[in-house]
Amino acid sequence: MAKLIFRYGSMNASKSANLIMDWYGHKANGKSVLTFKSTLDARDYGYITSRAIETKIPASLIAPDMDGVMFNMTETFMPRMVFIDEVQFLTAKQIEELSAIVDKLGVTVQAYGLMTDFKRELFEGSKRLVELADVVERIRSECTECSNEGLMNARFIDGVLQSEGQTVMIGAEQTYKVLCRSCYAKSIERLTV
Repeated sequence: MAKLIFRYGSMNASKSANLIMDWYGHKANGKSVLTFKSTLDARDYGYITSRAIETKIPASLIAPDMDGVMFNMTETFMPRMVFIDEVQFLTAKQIEELSAIVDKLGVTVQAYGLMTDFKRELFEGSKRLVELADVVERIRSECTECSNEGLMNARFIDGVLQSEGQTVMIGAEQTYKVLCRSCYAKSIERLTV
């Protein structure tokens, strides 16, 4: 039975590495796949890459203003599985398209991305995925400050936690830290002192 699956985690949780390994597993078993990635992730344009396993796979690019493209490509090619990276950048309408791929075509869609931004707010695509997905699964990571589970993608500039600013800041891994709730709260307290 086809499913819509959302696998999310913090930055540096090896989400893309998990996608690539799943992609390779399906390809090795002779199954046809389609792979997509948002144009808002300008790194390695046209490829899904992973620093964790230092490899890349080709991906069709989806811009925020493109509707129906994934469904049309999937309907034409009829893969066994569709993979999406950086799914948080998709629109709610594009997430509904993923749901239609599952329900109308019987193709499983496995989407990977962040749940929340550095302000701890849901991305539009992630919010709609949580509402529609058959399976929502967290890929675990560790806080950069302690050994608790990392939950927050905290943005720091000059060592100061940021709570305002542009939501999308691609390729600035050195600007972010993955923090647990406790370490995030400590960083917030430092702002008010």
